[in-house]
Amino acid sequence: MTNGGAVMRGASQLFVLFLLIGMVPTGTLPAFAQDTAMRLKIGEKAPDFKLKDVMTGKVVSLHEFTGKKVVMLEFWATWCDICKREMPNLVKLHTGWKDRGFELLSIVLPSGNVDDIRKIVKDKRITYAVLLDADLSVATKSFGLAGPIPLKVVIDHKGVIRYTHVGDYPPGEDELPFVLEDLIKEMGKGK
Repeated sequence: MTNGGAVMRGASQLFVLFLLIGMVPTGTLPAFAQDTAMRLKIGEKAPDFKLKDVMTGKVVSLHEFTGKKVVMLEFWATWCDICKREMPNLVKLHTGWKDRGFELLSIVLPSGNVDDIRKIVKDKRITYAVLLDADLSVATKSFGLAGPIPLKVVIDHKGVIRYTHVGDYPPGEDELPFVLEDLIKEMGKGK
């Protein structure tokens, strides 16, 4: 399947989910497939950034992965229950794909002190970088985030945004493996 197929499949699923959301009271469905309310759109170049990992103190930039890996950014906050609930699945995703050309970068929005963030990282056994966006420069200024979280942004090896998703996934509906598979195959072909 081509990457366009994964994107189209995702778009079709989002359309169905929007229809469902419109027919069911919002309090009865989990938060998923909403408009990302992000200024940047699929097909646009992701802006580079540099943020510090709260566990290691290492400065990480998006640019260091360009040409080497498919990257997913996960925007979240300590007060976000959905964000914390999906972390074990993100750890599994990272573990299963990291040796295949995938990197997960977690970007935590300022919503508590660093000790609160570190406690969540330890409790959830997070294996990927957790970067603090202390002044919201990456979330709001670079990516133009103005909506709900968690927000996933998948960036191909060329640095182009190829997929976005707000919220968690309903059981059995996680499309990320299909998106990653297509983008990693594309990376291997040198496109």
